[in-house]
Amino acid sequence: MTSTYSNTPPFREVEFIDFLVKLLRKAGAHSVLCEVSLAPGKVVDLVIDSGRQVSIIETKRSSPQTRLRIDDALSQLKGYEKAAANGPFAGRELQPILAIPNSLSAEKVSSLQREGVEVWDGSRIAQMALHADMREEASRFIGEQHFEITSSPAFVEKLLQLPRGKGSWSPYQKLCRDIAEFLFCPPLRSPIWESSNAAEVNKRDFILPNYATGGFWKFLREKYHADYVVVDAKNYQEGVEKKEVLQIANYLSLHGTGLFALIMTREDPRESGSYTIRDQWIQHGKLIVTLNDREVEQMLVDKSFGNDPSELIRQKIEDFRLGI
Repeated sequence: MTSTYSNTPPFREVEFIDFLVKLLRKAGAHSVLCEVSLAPGKVVDLVIDSGRQVSIIETKRSSPQTRLRIDDALSQLKGYEKAAANGPFAGRELQPILAIPNSLSAEKVSSLQREGVEVWDGSRIAQMALHADMREEASRFIGEQHFEITSSPAFVEKLLQLPRGKGSWSPYQKLCRDIAEFLFCPPLRSPIWESSNAAEVNKRDFILPNYATGGFWKFLREKYHADYVVVDAKNYQEGVEKKEVLQIANYLSLHGTGLFALIMTREDPRESGSYTIRDQWIQHGKLIVTLNDREVEQMLVDKSFGNDPSELIRQKIEDFRLGI
């Protein structure tokens, strides 16, 4: 069965910007300016000049989901805000805005808001489009699902309420299995629970057989030997270290499960864990991706809005490879 998701939005960023300009003007924005130069090398996508307040809007065709990409977008907007304050909009009240077609998790929205950045994601744009009577046109960019009342899956609440540590080890494993099945099956097959090899060693929490005939998971199978997606759940207080990464790396083999694995854990890996993940890729071609609570929450939000939850994994792999 092929996936119904696509990792590539069916429009160009310039088309998304043109749509936002039309939406803002129809909503009554006083002055909407495109491609505004704030300083040498600082050209922002859109500016709304409302007199006392000036909104500085940066658009992204593909919503940033990893911490690195969120931080990059924040740094970019803060740079625009500083340039505007020292240049054409000195003495004005400035509001940086990130405009994206999909929805971010509440945690990511809150983290940007704490830095003074307003977020126009799919849900916010849907509200704006309804007020401007532009639902049909907006649907091309944000999808019909953003016009429906959607609540986060019960998995989010269960995950955030589950205590960390050995006392909840088994419930966490089962929850991770259920979440992985909800997020990725199909196109992946249902989890095989607590599999081990013929020698009864190298026990894995669960594996997801990958027979995808198209899309991201087919790409992973062909390029990263992800014939079976090995998943390990670690309910630690802190991030995984070298020992845990080597443990799952030992599960991976070209003639066995393949060379791709996920570690579902509560926090980002510690320094020794990150170094070992890098070393396993460079030295052995084994690709290991960790998913913390906040990233799992984002994927659940994506799924609830009908978007591809594997987009976050794709971005994490790109960030990892381009950072080497």
